[in-house]
Amino acid sequence: MLGLCVALAAVVVTAGVSALDGPIGTTGATVTDQAVRIAPPIPDDVVSVYNSGELLSSTKQAAFAAATDAGAQAAVRQAATIGLRSVTRDGATVQQAPAGFAFPMGTTVLEASTVRALMGNEVAGALDAERLVMSALTASLRGAQTGDVVTLVSASGGEVLFEIGAVVDDSITGGTELLVTPAAAARLGLERESSVVIWDIDDRAVLEGAFSDRGLVSTSIRIRRSWDLFDPDLTLGMARTKALLGEFAYRLNGDGSVSIDTAWTSANLPASRVLLNPDIPIRARCHNVMEPALRDALAEVAAAGLAGTINVFHANTAGGCYVPRFSRVANSSIGFLSRHTWGQAIDTNTLGSCLGCAPPDFVTNPGGCDTIRIFRKHGFAWGGNFLRPDGMHFEYVGERRDQFSYPSRYCPNEVPDDGVDQLVAGELPLEMTMRPSIFSDALLVDADGHPHEHGHEHGADGHGHEH
Repeated sequence: MLGLCVALAAVVVTAGVSALDGPIGTTGATVTDQAVRIAPPIPDDVVSVYNSGELLSSTKQAAFAAATDAGAQAAVRQAATIGLRSVTRDGATVQQAPAGFAFPMGTTVLEASTVRALMGNEVAGALDAERLVMSALTASLRGAQTGDVVTLVSASGGEVLFEIGAVVDDSITGGTELLVTPAAAARLGLERESSVVIWDIDDRAVLEGAFSDRGLVSTSIRIRRSWDLFDPDLTLGMARTKALLGEFAYRLNGDGSVSIDTAWTSANLPASRVLLNPDIPIRARCHNVMEPALRDALAEVAAAGLAGTINVFHANTAGGCYVPRFSRVANSSIGFLSRHTWGQAIDTNTLGSCLGCAPPDFVTNPGGCDTIRIFRKHGFAWGGNFLRPDGMHFEYVGERRDQFSYPSRYCPNEVPDDGVDQLVAGELPLEMTMRPSIFSDALLVDADGHPHEHGHEHGADGHGHEH
């Protein structure tokens, strides 16, 4: 069994110190030494507790009580997608969205004291009401650096300026794109609570007992632990999605729809639906990077005699890939983008494995779980094991997910005890070398306001109609 590897980069700040060759107060500095300030230890054990949808007061109270019972610390985490209009440096433009558009940014809100405990003094010291922290991957995607000024879109649609206080490695931030304090979030109108984070855990067994005693061991509540095995159906945060599939600018329209800039769609999507496989004749408009993997998965499903496990009619009438949708929080400009907006996922059995249902099309039908494992082999995570089951949903993650033992509720992988050893060096999923998605924007919501671990949405009738 393979435990989740959490590799945390040490945060060290160096400062030039003048060496005096005379008594204090005299001149003559000739050498510069390095004074090193060591950050306090960052806890290895961190847990996130959340329910489907906005964090319920009952879940929050129970999680805080369990932490108290176990002698641990706890704090609330808020999260949402914030639009970024521009990045400037000394008045010059580094990145600018088209007029009326913005780039989506997965954003996490934590108290500075919580950041200090979980990520170190230097990260916490870079945050205040007017400064934020940006992840290194996100900064690289837009050429940003510490000291740049970013313009973000508030809940009311207004523009709010922040300075980048620090660019921090994703191994520390857990992959969230922007990290802000509640004071900064208040300037944006971001108020949605998403999870409870727990740390300073002296005894894991005591905490597990407290979770059980407080009623948190439930299919309606998910507990993510930094020592969990790697979950093969864990999806990508927004920064990794952008690195894999490109970054677009979006615009929220008055009728509730969302528009994506045509430069991105032209470069990354076919002009219309295309036939993906002659034996499983799904027609869909999927991202150009994802489409070859999808074709290979369907071809292997067909070759294995499992074509009957895929409902082509559902995929062609109420499924598909590209579905640009934005789920607003409290009817504001803040919310969550569906991963279907990237053409990153495909929905197939939209009725037989409906959103929120146990996925019978795959779980009870002969060969259904074999189909799931084939998709995992070709780089897809499956939605049937999301907190709110979504068995119709296959989301591209760009890396094999069939070789990991994990106690999935439905359709677990079938691998030998040493199955992970099949992977050669360099093929481990990036999530296995990072903190778990406790801080990641991967915990997002769908169109009905229910969070998944991927920000997936269906249409008003529960299906992802393609536009």
